Amino acid sequence: MVNLLLKMNPQMKNKKTKSEELRERAEELLSAKTIKGQQKLSEEDIIGVIHELEVHQIELELQNEELRLAQIASSNYAKKYFDLYYHAPMGYITLSKVGLIGEINHLGSQIFQKEGSKLKGIQLIQFILTESKPVFNHFIWRIFTENKIQTCEVSLQIDSKTTVDVGLTGVISHDEEYCCITIIDITKQKKAEDELRKWATLFQPKAN
Repeated sequence: MVNLLLKMNPQMKNKKTKSEELRERAEELLSAKTIKGQQKLSEEDIIGVIHELEVHQIELELQNEELRLAQIASSNYAKKYFDLYYHAPMGYITLSKVGLIGEINHLGSQIFQKEGSKLKGIQLIQFILTESKPVFNHFIWRIFTENKIQTCEVSLQIDSKTTVDVGLTGVISHDEEYCCITIIDITKQKKAEDELRKWATLFQPKAN
């Protein structure tokens, strides 16, 4: 019956069970360690090595399972981080030491009225109004030299007709290769402050 099966499916002849493969590996390992001319390998030696191989295989399977679970956890963490960063209720930007935009979230790109992918690699200072550039440059310099949270207010030139006042808060990254900046549109707040100053001037008592 066995011969008939082998004739019908020749591949079965070469197909080995898991225990047969382990036994062959054990014999190969023991043969490699045995000096030529020594006595034939004992059954006890082979069984001992098979056991070691089985234990090692189980350890590898457990390690693979741990790696798989770690990869799943890492993937879930990355997704949560992305959602938290991208959909945060304020703008976030990362800048390199030379002022290039690295990452920018959804609200941050909305302030510039452009897609985030089109802002990456652009010098942020290109959007800063001329009168605000000294303030911005000092802000970036202090972030990278003083290694503590810095704040400033500058005006952005979004296009030929649109300017936006923003408040910036920045801090250097752990590796000190870039800085993380929050950006908030304070245009309405600045206009309200200007209106208050204007009315305060109008109602200011005139000197006799």
